[in-house]
Amino acid sequence: MKEPKVHVGILFEPQIEFILLNPYRINDMEISGKQVVTYNEGRILWNGRLYDELLFEPVNEATDAFELLDVTIGINFHWERKEDQRFLGSLKIIVENKKLTGINVIHVEDYLTSVISSEMSATASLELLEAHAVISRSWLLAQIHKNKEITETQTEYSAFTQTDESVGTTVKTTPVSTSVQTTIASVTKALPAPPPKS
Repeated sequence: MKEPKVHVGILFEPQIEFILLNPYRINDMEISGKQVVTYNEGRILWNGRLYDELLFEPVNEATDAFELLDVTIGINFHWERKEDQRFLGSLKIIVENKKLTGINVIHVEDYLTSVISSEMSATASLELLEAHAVISRSWLLAQIHKNKEITETQTEYSAFTQTDESVGTTVKTTPVSTSVQTTIASVTKALPAPPPKS
């Protein structure tokens, strides 16, 4: 069975600069090097043309990478800053709320490897890393399942509920994007049990 992919929003800006470090495909052509996309009246301006959406796909999915420039990390933390970040997988650019969103389209296991390595210390015990992998995979599986249900049933969904206390009403919002389309069964990959201690 083909491994599913997840769509991970990385950046939300009026202009996104990135470098395709290897050849990527878009519209039956191969490109690489520095690229700039800009929000322009509800569309994406790239290389002098307007698009509704762009998808840059790696020629070699196992090794090709792109780099997003000036990504804000640590949002609302004391260590918030901008840095360039490198990603495997595809880069999708969409328009949302009068800005562009840069989305990393990546295999589930590559995403989990990235999450675990970014959230855990290199000195963490094997047991702690395994527990984090199980929790992360379970959370991702739940999100994929919820998104699949929302997409299939076209039901309203809210990641949060906002209450207008002066009127006493609850306002529900629908998702901005339901682009995570995956097969749930292939996401579950159990980690091997640690060897028994002697």
